[in-house]
Amino acid sequence: MKVSSALKFLTEALTQKLPEDRAKREALEILAHLLRVSPLNVWLKLEEEVLDETLNHILSRRLTGEPLPYILGVAYFFGRPFYVEKGVLIPRPETEVLIEHFLEVAPPQGVILDLGIGSGILAITILLEKPNYIAFGVDISKEALKVAQRNANLHGVSSRLYLILGDAIKPFKEKPLFTAIVSNPPYISEEEFETLDEEVRLFEPRVALVSGKTGLEFYELILQNAPKLLQEGGFILVELGYNQGKPFYELAKALGYKVDFKKDLLGYQRSAVIWKEENTS
Repeated sequence: MKVSSALKFLTEALTQKLPEDRAKREALEILAHLLRVSPLNVWLKLEEEVLDETLNHILSRRLTGEPLPYILGVAYFFGRPFYVEKGVLIPRPETEVLIEHFLEVAPPQGVILDLGIGSGILAITILLEKPNYIAFGVDISKEALKVAQRNANLHGVSSRLYLILGDAIKPFKEKPLFTAIVSNPPYISEEEFETLDEEVRLFEPRVALVSGKTGLEFYELILQNAPKLLQEGGFILVELGYNQGKPFYELAKALGYKVDFKKDLLGYQRSAVIWKEENTS
């Protein structure tokens, strides 16, 4: 099938399940992946051929609700490709706010700890943006660590990234090793999880999404233990749920922290930098 026909075919088929604008975007992403070009350059390849069998295989999986990044095995974050597969969260555009926030406040060099590293997008992107940094990444999932290692190899930072299988901060002794602790932790409450889009509930790892009854449990764990691990002047950087700005602020303040928020494009307080009051002048 010619690319021009495939584009029309995919768009029409995907529109059965998706809004038209998203169907068009995903059709371009599928063809870009098969042609190994950017979505924009698909328009320069309209006369080329793609295999009907391959298209139908991708389409049949997508129409079951399986997220496209899992089907293609790749997602983009901060303008770079990352391997993804079932067992790791799919990168979200709003998480890029954490990188922007980090770059605004971080010193020129340092050591970071990425709690729940998943596919590695946070730590690896920081290492790419900050060549004088090294990073430690912890995850409870062996599968996630394998994906993070693949991504570290892909982006040439494996010599500066140390991956550890473990549960949160448990692998570390109480020593102030880190300039910053970064995390996109589980922050969905058990009740809210049931309201999530079916694609998320059925396909993405629940353990990486659900924190507990309130959605604040993992934040509390980080905030209570971070002072033992942070260097003088160190800070914590976490992603927040769209409605968690106020409860997170109250939790952090009660534990003696100051908080600086950064909003995402929709105006939600998406990223929080937190530091102890005594570390400020």
